[in-house]
Amino acid sequence: MEPALGLVVALAAEGRALLGTRGWLRADGRRVRDIRLPDGTRLLCARSGVGADRALSAARWLADAGVTALAVVGISGGLDPSLRSGDLVVAETVLEYGGGAAHGEWRTDAVRADLLCATLAAEALRVRRGAVIAASRAVLTAEGKGPLHGRWGALAVDLESAAVARAASERKLPLVVLRAVCDTADQSVPPDLLDALDGDGSVRPSILLGTLARRPRLVLDLLRMARAFSTALASLRHAWSAQNRAGLPARIVTR
Repeated sequence: MEPALGLVVALAAEGRALLGTRGWLRADGRRVRDIRLPDGTRLLCARSGVGADRALSAARWLADAGVTALAVVGISGGLDPSLRSGDLVVAETVLEYGGGAAHGEWRTDAVRADLLCATLAAEALRVRRGAVIAASRAVLTAEGKGPLHGRWGALAVDLESAAVARAASERKLPLVVLRAVCDTADQSVPPDLLDALDGDGSVRPSILLGTLARRPRLVLDLLRMARAFSTALASLRHAWSAQNRAGLPARIVTR
């Protein structure tokens, strides 16, 4: 079987940042792309939507399609106070968190993580390596983020990484996790703004406008989050281009 990289992204914006807007097809209820990367490696990407259940389903679908390595790439919340918006995190450990406790732990592939970190550092990108924690629900407040860093030393938090790690463990596939920080450890995200997003991370304009009409002060939070989101996406795009230029995908998919 031909080596292939299976990539899970949660948000439509993440998929566009990495792979552009064209060529996405619908398969089994999700958007997918099947392309050749610059180094000739086959890439099969599944855009899962937000949340662990969707990410697990997408990762298992990729494994069933015959990929030889799994990756999850996307934005995250920062937990380490030293991290800024746009900083990159390469996971060496993925933790699953919910109900005040960690319920699972997976190691990513150390050799592949080393290669990715070295590639990004060579491009002068700000990159850290450490633990990423996937929560059962969005962690929106600075008060909620603090214990996740203090107790487990996690650098970043998201919703999908543990689900992809679980699928990789089930199928005995190497795993790579790359996250870009959006909101930093000291920043809180108003939940009303997240309520204006659909399951694909796209804005629902009518709900957003209604929210801003009721709470006009949220405009400043919206602008701040839009800047941070744009910075994180730009960092992911730069990192993706860097690893393609370095021919890293071919080394990731080789067993």
